[in-house]
Amino acid sequence: MPANEKIALFSHHQMVSKTIDMQAHYIDDWHTHPWHQVIFPVSGLLQSTIEQNTVIVPHNAMLYIPANTRHKSVAVTQTQFLTLYLNPNHTVSFSSTLKSCFITPFLKSLILLLIDHAHCNNTEQMLSNLLIVLQDQITIANPYEIPLLIPSDRRLMSIFIQLQKQPDSALTLTQWAEKVGASGRTLSRLCSKEFGQSFSSWRQHIKLVLSLQLLESPLSIQSIAIELGYHSDSAFIHAFKSIFTQTPSQYRKSHLSHSGTNLNY
Repeated sequence: MPANEKIALFSHHQMVSKTIDMQAHYIDDWHTHPWHQVIFPVSGLLQSTIEQNTVIVPHNAMLYIPANTRHKSVAVTQTQFLTLYLNPNHTVSFSSTLKSCFITPFLKSLILLLIDHAHCNNTEQMLSNLLIVLQDQITIANPYEIPLLIPSDRRLMSIFIQLQKQPDSALTLTQWAEKVGASGRTLSRLCSKEFGQSFSSWRQHIKLVLSLQLLESPLSIQSIAIELGYHSDSAFIHAFKSIFTQTPSQYRKSHLSHSGTNLNY
């Protein structure tokens, strides 16, 4: 059932929830919801544009979108995410400010508990109490911003799709330029315009964000580094830490050890 139909059907509720699956590169085009929305990817990656802001949302982050805010999302990879829709006319008053934030194990557990609550016969007061905690946790959560990945230019998009399939590609800027029918200077200018960074930095960020999914697998850190095209696991670890503020092993331990999630809704 589409989200806004579900909201209309349960308009007297404090909250409704939904699990959404999106294939890689699927575009959920511009739309709004009359209720606030919390987006939490369980697997995969989203790039969401909310009015004038664009953010990457991996599965160790969440996105809070105020009611009636125009937005769209693109699945960077195959993605499954949980979403909560929060009634702005009910007891708990949520912020009117967009926020992309780091999701702690506690905040993740709280979101899962709220989804469980939506399918249980618990009291409205119990739900209100949980939503007050959610409101507080979103307020105090650390902002979490990851460099953008998906370009609008068709030549950069061609490179992006190929790097997703083969992140260990050793092609140089000049070689990529020849491959997509542009000059190296043009590609550099486009990266600077779209992402505010060099072509090499954009390419490295693609590898690092894709590594988040590889860290869900049983592959060793060394094997992941090789698959991504790094010359050593230490080079991968250093690059990963520069973006995510922790090593790949620390990320795997702190985030993926809490991944037991029931999505049968």
